[in-house]
Amino acid sequence: MSWKAIDALDDARDATGSLLLPFDLGRWARLALIALFVGGLGSGGGTAGNAGNSGFTVPADGGVPPGGVPIDSLPGFVTPGSVLAIIVALAALFLLLGLVWSVVASVMQFVFVDAVVSKDVRIRKPFRERLGLGLRLFVFQVGLVVAVFLLLGLPLAAVVLGGISLDGSVFLLAIPLVFLAILVFLVLAIALQLTTDFVVPTMIAEDRPVIDSWRRVAPLFRAEFSEFGLYVLIRFVLGILAGIAVGVAAALVLLVVAIPFAIVGGGIVLALTGAQVSVFSPVGLVLLGALGVLFVLTAITVGAFVQMPVVTFFRYYSLFLLGSTDESLDLVSRFRTEDDTPAPEGPTPA
Repeated sequence: MSWKAIDALDDARDATGSLLLPFDLGRWARLALIALFVGGLGSGGGTAGNAGNSGFTVPADGGVPPGGVPIDSLPGFVTPGSVLAIIVALAALFLLLGLVWSVVASVMQFVFVDAVVSKDVRIRKPFRERLGLGLRLFVFQVGLVVAVFLLLGLPLAAVVLGGISLDGSVFLLAIPLVFLAILVFLVLAIALQLTTDFVVPTMIAEDRPVIDSWRRVAPLFRAEFSEFGLYVLIRFVLGILAGIAVGVAAALVLLVVAIPFAIVGGGIVLALTGAQVSVFSPVGLVLLGALGVLFVLTAITVGAFVQMPVVTFFRYYSLFLLGSTDESLDLVSRFRTEDDTPAPEGPTPA
């Protein structure tokens, strides 16, 4: 018995090689930029709430608190209200940047499919053409996530706002809810993955909106449940292995890249020390901060280049499997070998 989910692996490998080789820096750079959004680059917690119990006290003579900063030396505009305003502004900025990133990533899903199907890797023109589909995909994904959080958050809100006493029975009831939450998030992750892997190409192939495309591929999922189930399993295992390989490769490259940054950073420190300028002076902080930002950007670039072949392989993998289950959705038919050509729909001739 031939498994389509396994046969598609060889086709995806061959198609990835034909797209990436021979090496072309411009093509690799554009694919790396796209992969940065669609590949998913992967905290901490604060303890500011404990500041009131940190042991800092203000002496009666208005001097310096133990291990602290002179109170009189703080700028007059630094007040609890201004600090709160800065925190709120930064949170709003990060939220805005996250929304913009998510919208761009949604559009890039379609740009990526166009690139691997046509092998003409472009960004600006496909981005403009696919902006509407990308916005619909973004709204759909956000709707799914919000629905899940409402599903899990409403019972918790009922407990908190309903004045239910938190005794031992409530905590026992929370145990199955935890397992239910894990199951729901697992289903959500699979649904989002199937959306980007199979619904997005369907939207392109038949110019359908998100919901209609889900209705289009849902019968395929049911008819070929074993194939798509095997695909999810293979994708999960290969994703873990590829993530480890990409992480190791990126770390090795960054070790080499970090050497010139370390040399330049050491030179800046020596120069500041020789000029009797503190490293923590405005000049020192600006120079070392700029060097640090440049290194972070370099690290992001290295990660994008290293993960790009893997992301490209997985995109081809889903396209080949989708095309093998439905010929009308086969966007990569011209890359197939003759033995892998999907059989036409309808009864087999006698």
